[in-house]
Amino acid sequence: MKQINVVWHKIPDTDCTLSAIVFADYLNKKWYEAKPYIQGELNKETEYLLETLNIAKPEIATSFPEGTRVALVDHNEKSQTLDNIWDLDLEWVVDHHKVDFSTSAPLNIRMEAICSTSSILYKMYKESGFEISKEIGTMMLAWILSDSLLFKSATTTKEDVIIAEELKSITQITDFEKFAMPMFDAKSDLWDMDPEDIVKYDYKEFEINGHKIWVGTLETTNPWYALGRKNELLEAMKRIKEKSSLNFIFLSVVDIIWMKNISMVLDGDDSEVVKSVFDTEVTDNLADLKMRLSRKKQIIPDLTEFFTKK
Repeated sequence: MKQINVVWHKIPDTDCTLSAIVFADYLNKKWYEAKPYIQGELNKETEYLLETLNIAKPEIATSFPEGTRVALVDHNEKSQTLDNIWDLDLEWVVDHHKVDFSTSAPLNIRMEAICSTSSILYKMYKESGFEISKEIGTMMLAWILSDSLLFKSATTTKEDVIIAEELKSITQITDFEKFAMPMFDAKSDLWDMDPEDIVKYDYKEFEINGHKIWVGTLETTNPWYALGRKNELLEAMKRIKEKSSLNFIFLSVVDIIWMKNISMVLDGDDSEVVKSVFDTEVTDNLADLKMRLSRKKQIIPDLTEFFTKK
């Protein structure tokens, strides 16, 4: 049987990385042959988890030979996926984001309005009667806690909380905060990173009505470190915007502890967009977006509405 390559989006985060590993395990249990791949280097939170759980880092691939069978997890946007996606045989999509694709052939799709792809896969394992090992369960729990910011994100649903509680008996992890904080601290360790790498640490690219936009997020327990490098990061944002021919670029610094969003914004048109979309002032290239913690639910929908009308 020809292998299915399970792939996550171009800037790997904890949810997409672990979900690809787990979905490959699920497909193997379904009598497929599957292997996970990443499209770029992992962030420090994900590296910490793989090292802690003694899980090998998947191989990097940004394209495959024509006709390769692929499954996409935690994304479906063309701008976020494999460079030659339409030359491949897309067979599966498992995701929890807005839909932005069409295909010429039927495929298997599982999409739910839920906080984490982990929660979807947990349900798929249960529905298929598959045992969830301690290793798989720990990965599932880790990315539920990461994506939900310990259940504080607006994307958190009752199902995510219930599933996390059910995973306690499998993982023997009962203190969620004690388990999650080292992950968050690892994600916050930016001291040795180049400014452009920080801006690209966790970004999503979108094409909206002919407008190309980047929305970056830094979820951190130490927001003052990133904000203290504001001038460097703004210069990096300018370079990235020019090199990538962007219409808009935006970087949210999300304080995981105090649940606040202070975003960096370039002068000119970008500042005017932020003022209009989020009804806030931009002062010294900073916008206080208060408790807008979720890019998926609290930022992208408003930007999509704005650029759709522009």
